[in-house]
Amino acid sequence: MKNITYAVPKTNKEVFVDPTVQRIPEMILANKHKMNRYACEINGIPLPVLRERIRGELLHLAVRYTKGIQSLIQKDPHASDRYVRSGCQEAVSQRGVPEPLSIKGHKLDSETIRNIPIIQTGHEPIFYYPGVWIKNHLTQYLTTKMGGIGVNMIVDNDACKMGFMHMPVLSEIPANIRKMVLVEGMDDIAYEEVVLDNVERIRRFREEIITLFEKNVLDEKIKTTMEAMRTTFEDFMNCVERCYQAGCTDMVGLLSAARCSIEADFGMDNLEIPVSWMSNTDGFYQFLLHLIYDAERFAHVYNEKLAEYRAIHKIRSKANPLPDLKVMGDVVELPFWIWKAGGRRGKCYLLKEGDSRKLTDGSEVVATLEKTQDIQANILKLRILRDAQVKLRPRAITATMFSRLFFSDLFIHGIGGAKYDTITDEIVREFFGIAPPSFATISANLFLPFDTFDVDASTVQVLRQELADMSYNPERYASGERRNDEEFIRRVEEKRKLTEMMTIGNREEKRRYFNRIRELNRLNLFHIGTELQEKKNDIEKANSKLAYNEIIQFREYPLYLYPMNVLKEFFFARLLMMK
Repeated sequence: MKNITYAVPKTNKEVFVDPTVQRIPEMILANKHKMNRYACEINGIPLPVLRERIRGELLHLAVRYTKGIQSLIQKDPHASDRYVRSGCQEAVSQRGVPEPLSIKGHKLDSETIRNIPIIQTGHEPIFYYPGVWIKNHLTQYLTTKMGGIGVNMIVDNDACKMGFMHMPVLSEIPANIRKMVLVEGMDDIAYEEVVLDNVERIRRFREEIITLFEKNVLDEKIKTTMEAMRTTFEDFMNCVERCYQAGCTDMVGLLSAARCSIEADFGMDNLEIPVSWMSNTDGFYQFLLHLIYDAERFAHVYNEKLAEYRAIHKIRSKANPLPDLKVMGDVVELPFWIWKAGGRRGKCYLLKEGDSRKLTDGSEVVATLEKTQDIQANILKLRILRDAQVKLRPRAITATMFSRLFFSDLFIHGIGGAKYDTITDEIVREFFGIAPPSFATISANLFLPFDTFDVDASTVQVLRQELADMSYNPERYASGERRNDEEFIRRVEEKRKLTEMMTIGNREEKRRYFNRIRELNRLNLFHIGTELQEKKNDIEKANSKLAYNEIIQFREYPLYLYPMNVLKEFFFARLLMMK
C-alpha cells in the first residue's frame, strides 16, 4: 500500500498539488487507456462496456441537475429545466433513451461519451473554504485545457455534522473563532434530508453574522476589510434567500446554487451532481449488486486493507480511519448506508439464505434479491425500493470507487481524501483484479487579509526559557540599583563559590551546596520581582498575539467571508501558474 505523507499547506497562499499540474493531462490519458482495456466483468458485462453506459447515464443526470441549479440563480421563470430536489423521477433508466444533449459544444453521442475526458472532484455541500474550493478550479482548468467535462460530486449522503460556519471575532479579548450554526442536532441525518422549514432561519443566520461584522471593528484598516468581507457574505446569503423564494428549500440545493453563483463570476461551469442522484441509477445498482453477490469476500478484502493502512500509519484504534465491516455468520455488513426518507442513516447488512440475499437495516428486511435471478429482475426490485423512498447510499470508499471506476477519467482529491483512497486503490487491485486509475491531489491555504504579529511559537518558547532562567539565576536579571545592594552582592558571591565547590565536593557536600544555592536563589528572587512580572507580562502578550495570529491564519473560514478581490487575486494567480 502506498504510504502518502502529504502535509496540509501551512503558509499563506501556499498550494500543494501532486502530480504537477503539467503532468496531469498525461495521467488522464493514461487512465483512459488503462480503463478502456480492463478485462474484468461486472455481472457478466465487460467493465468498459458498463462504464460507457454509466458515463452517459450520469452525464445526462448531471446536466439536468445543473440546469435546475442554474434556473434558481438565473432568475428565469420560463426555464425549461426547473430545480427538483430528488433524482428519483429524473433517473435516465426510467425515461428510456435520453434526449440528445450538448455540453460545451459537445453532442453527447456514444462516441463522445466514451472518449471525452471527464474530470471529477467532490465535497460535502456545506460551506467550502478556499483550500477545498481549489479542487473545483483545477477541475475547470483541466477541462478547458483538454476539451473535457468537469463534474463536481455533491456528497449529500454524508451526515450533517457541519451545519455551521466559522466566523472570526477580533473585537473580543482574546480574539476567538465562533461557530455560527445554520442547522444543528442532525449528526445522524444525511445532508440530503435537511430541509429549512422557513426563510426566517436563513435570515436569522445572516443577521447573527452581520452583527459580528459590525462589532469586529478595531481600526479603520480592519473596518475596510470587514466591510468587503461583509459584502461577499451578504451577496452569498441574498442568493440563498432568492433561491429559497424560488422554491428550493433543501440545504443542499440552496448552498450549492449560491456557490455556483460565485463560481460563474470566476468563469467556472463545471457540472454538478449529488451522490443521491448517482445512487438512483441502474448503473449504480449494477455496482451495488456486484458487491452484494460477493459481499463476504469484499468485506474480507476491505478489512484486510484497512489493517494494512493502520499498520503503515501506526494507528491502534480499529475505528480509524474507518471501522471494519462486520461478518457474523450469514450476516455481512455492506459498505453502504440505508434509511427511509426523512430518517436517520443506518448501516446496511446482507443476510444470506441459500441463493437469497436479503437487504436489511438490522431491524427489518427491506428487499430480497436472488443471486440466480436475472440481473434486471434484481435491478427492478431496487427501483421499487427507491420508489418506496428507501435510500441506499455508498459510504466514503465506495462512493469514490464507483466514480473512479465507472464514471470519471480523473478524480481530484484533497489531502484527506487522497490518504483514504490509497485504501480504495488496494481494494480495487484485490477485489476487482485490476490496476486502479490514478488520482490527483490538491490543497491550498489562503488566510484572511489581516496583518499578523511578528511572533510565533519559538518566541513564546524563548520567553519561557528566560523566565525559567530567572528562577535559577536571578542575579543575571537584577537592575543596576539591586546589583549595588551589599546583601545581594554577598549572596551572589556565595553562590559563585558554592557553584565552584560543586565540582569537587562529595555526594553529601554537593547535596548541601545545592540546597544552599536554591535558598540563595529564593532570596535573590525578591530583588527581581518587577523583572519577573514584566517577563510574565511579555509571555502573556506573546501568547495573546500568537492566539490572534492563529485566528487570522485559520484555514477553514468559508470562502464567502473573503473579500471578492482577495479571492480573485489568489485564484486567478493560481490559474496563471497552471498554464
